[in-house]
Amino acid sequence: MKKFGPLLTAHCLVLGSLSANAQVTLNPLTSWGNNGWLAPGGADHYVTTGTTERGLAYGNGHVYLVSRANVGGNAINIRIMDPNTGADLGGLATSGISGGTFAVNAAGVGGDGTIYVCNVTSADSSANPFKVYSWATESATPTVAYSSGTLLSNGRIGDALAANGSGASTTLVVGISNANPSAPFKGYGIVNPPANTGTAVTVSAANTTDFRLSLSFTDSSHVIGTEMDSGTPYYRYTSFSGSSGTLIASPTIPDPGNKKADRLLSYTVIGGRAILAVANTVDSHVSIYDVTDPINPVWLASQTNTFGSLAVNMNWTGAVAWGPSHDNGDGTSLADLYTLSTSQGIQAFVVTVPEPGVLTISGLGIGLLGVCRGRRRMKLDGPCCTGRTDSAPQTQGAG
Repeated sequence: MKKFGPLLTAHCLVLGSLSANAQVTLNPLTSWGNNGWLAPGGADHYVTTGTTERGLAYGNGHVYLVSRANVGGNAINIRIMDPNTGADLGGLATSGISGGTFAVNAAGVGGDGTIYVCNVTSADSSANPFKVYSWATESATPTVAYSSGTLLSNGRIGDALAANGSGASTTLVVGISNANPSAPFKGYGIVNPPANTGTAVTVSAANTTDFRLSLSFTDSSHVIGTEMDSGTPYYRYTSFSGSSGTLIASPTIPDPGNKKADRLLSYTVIGGRAILAVANTVDSHVSIYDVTDPINPVWLASQTNTFGSLAVNMNWTGAVAWGPSHDNGDGTSLADLYTLSTSQGIQAFVVTVPEPGVLTISGLGIGLLGVCRGRRRMKLDGPCCTGRTDSAPQTQGAG
């Protein structure tokens, strides 16, 4: 029997630890709903199989759901949800909210905790303006943070919303489209709620539907959006300054699964690593990508917590929301991920990511790891943090 010396054993122990940390995992947050899925049409009357839930956001230690379900005679709802279980904790005040094709639709939260919810107007005008409401705290009454009938005259505005920055530096990006074939709009809207100003940003090299249904900031001057309907889906990576937008790249989304309906997305940074989550609006599977180089996304993992037959998300709507990133103290960081596909409920995941340096060191030791694994079986997964249970089933790519 071949024996290993103490030096090699020590190397195996070190590299084994690095190998364990080098796996990017996408696991169900099992305490949320039923094993990570809050199915529609159940005990939560605000999560339906209809088309009334399209907005989701995370902030202030809670998940916020925008629902137009008529519950007790009220069809304007922004619900506060427990981030671990999905339990309904009550709702934000909605007095004074009115107007629009949909009075409420999408949500975002600023870095200072201010909550923003927008309406949808299908024909932006002084009579039917696009509006953004804000709540300074969960106990506050809403105020009109932005209202304008001229962001894009007669355009459809508000199908998607994302927030960036805080305080006076808060900016929102909103989905815009129009039905004017002679002058189609290609781009998105940038709103500064503290200043009550908005600008339609034109990205002339894009298509008219590239930014309507899902948007995300990557920083204060870059926005990504998914192409609305394509056999080979891609996302648009853009920069903007004032009303001018530049299409930097249109990378294909490298989803090994049913990629055609990959339409909902959100960007975050976990442990110093840029991560993009993309949700599918047909089978509700979710994939995560390394977008350290946003022009060349790398698939990391895919997962769905749903089961059985799903209602059809006929409008391809929904939202993706990230919780904050936490350092586990072992060379990995994690963040909770929440996805809403309209009519298909809300899923919750735990994404665990090794720090970039851990990956580099682990890569250097790959040959020695092969020897080490011949000696003993490595344990790759374990509890992510106290009081949390994250189950193992997943499809996983190279970290």
